Amino acid sequence: MFSLAIAPAFIPHWPDLKPFSAELWLIATIVAVLLTPFFTRRSNLPCALVTLAGLSVALISVLAVGSAADVTGEHLRGLLLADGFAALWKVLLLLFTIGVTLMGLSTTFFTLREGDGPEFYTLLLGATLGMALMGSTDNLLMIFLAIEMASLPSYVLAGFRKTHRVGAEASLKYVLFGAACSAVMLYGFSNFYALYGTVQIGGPDGIAQRIAQSNGSDGAMLVIGFLGLLVGAGFKIAAAPLHFWCPDVFEGASIDVSNFLSVASKGAGLVLLLRVLMTIADALGYQSTPHFSLMSIALAVGIVGAITATIGNTGAFSQTNIKRLLAYSSIAHAGYMLCAVSLLVSPTGASLNRQTVNTPAQVLLIYLAVYLCMNLGAFTVAGLIWRQTGSENLADYSGLARRAPILAVCMFCFLISLVGLPPFAGFAAKLYLMLALVQNGGWCWVLTAVVAFNTVISAFYYFRILRAMYFTDDGRPVFSVHPLGLAVCVCSAIMLLAMLIGYNPLSKVTAGFSRISGVEGAAAR
Repeated sequence: MFSLAIAPAFIPHWPDLKPFSAELWLIATIVAVLLTPFFTRRSNLPCALVTLAGLSVALISVLAVGSAADVTGEHLRGLLLADGFAALWKVLLLLFTIGVTLMGLSTTFFTLREGDGPEFYTLLLGATLGMALMGSTDNLLMIFLAIEMASLPSYVLAGFRKTHRVGAEASLKYVLFGAACSAVMLYGFSNFYALYGTVQIGGPDGIAQRIAQSNGSDGAMLVIGFLGLLVGAGFKIAAAPLHFWCPDVFEGASIDVSNFLSVASKGAGLVLLLRVLMTIADALGYQSTPHFSLMSIALAVGIVGAITATIGNTGAFSQTNIKRLLAYSSIAHAGYMLCAVSLLVSPTGASLNRQTVNTPAQVLLIYLAVYLCMNLGAFTVAGLIWRQTGSENLADYSGLARRAPILAVCMFCFLISLVGLPPFAGFAAKLYLMLALVQNGGWCWVLTAVVAFNTVISAFYYFRILRAMYFTDDGRPVFSVHPLGLAVCVCSAIMLLAMLIGYNPLSKVTAGFSRISGVEGAAAR
């Protein structure tokens, strides 16, 4: 007689679930939003309010749990990770999603058909949930599920304006591009599993350790595995040559959705990519081995970042639609942040140590925090002008300094910060990135030059908007600005100024939360 041993069912307990209380609140909010129409006759506004309440509670839960020692590490049998890096990413993501929701109430909310609120906010919360999970895992299975959880609602959000033909075309292009990238990513992940027999990247017996112990016989399949990873994350980041969906989707989607994708999607992809690459780099001691060139991975990411920044900035030159211009701008900034991700290894051959190992994470978190405010403000201004004029052309910004002076001053702050000039935090973020590249030495000097060059050429198309606002006037009438949208713009502008003045506290916060679980400096071994 044969006996079949059945493993006991895994039932997670509160210590496993506690670090992910924000995700649990997001799930609860989705359920609440879906139930809201049963209790209210007009469902759109109550759904928006329930969404804001749920996001706020989720944010409070992240701040309450933080990166305490008792929650840091692997949870749910290695599917998810909790650390300071993931916690700060979730704080930024939730703050930004709250801002996008407020922006939507002041810009595109009146175009939302009555009864569509539950669908729209469920999709927004679902995408947020997937992006939060992307920053909290180094498990291949969970990475794929999190990316798909973030992508599928985004496809629908991009074409949510059901009667808008451009939006439908953009959504279809987004779906087809995303499906192709997901297939390539999944094929790459299957190569990792075929080689090493595990889907866990970190840990004592994970893929990273097995790469460090390899004898070089897995070269071709390993390259395909990394290619799949880069394609999957690169699609979310809109890194070249996977950026073609971005301008069309941004133009076709409603402006609040474009704003959400410009930061949340790219940030999630960058956070995920950095976590995976840093875990592998740590297992290798931040050095290339005879059978694996970590330098090649870092160089490839740096080259992609440089090309992405250049394509984004040059592509923005000829744009007359503000959403397409900001789409190319977001591609350029994604390229800058990819340059930060490339700081995996010192080109001079020196090992990263306890003091420098978290530099890529800190640079990325600082840049994301500043980029959040810049893009939230710029898209909100664009949305408020669209609400007034019904158009997204740059010509609509003519004489804005006279027609809506406070809005023009806010837009001035956002554009100057996007260029990377003082006295706003965009200057500090870009300067810190360039200093980190310079300190890394070697070919990172070339990346520094690329970032500096792109900063100069980006001023051309940002200043086109400033020229229209302050130096041309076609006599359009003065208009009143929605107070909620104006409040979002003013708060974003104040935050950009405050983060430059208070850069030292910002640096200390990001330094304290830039620790990636399982990653140590070479000197700490």
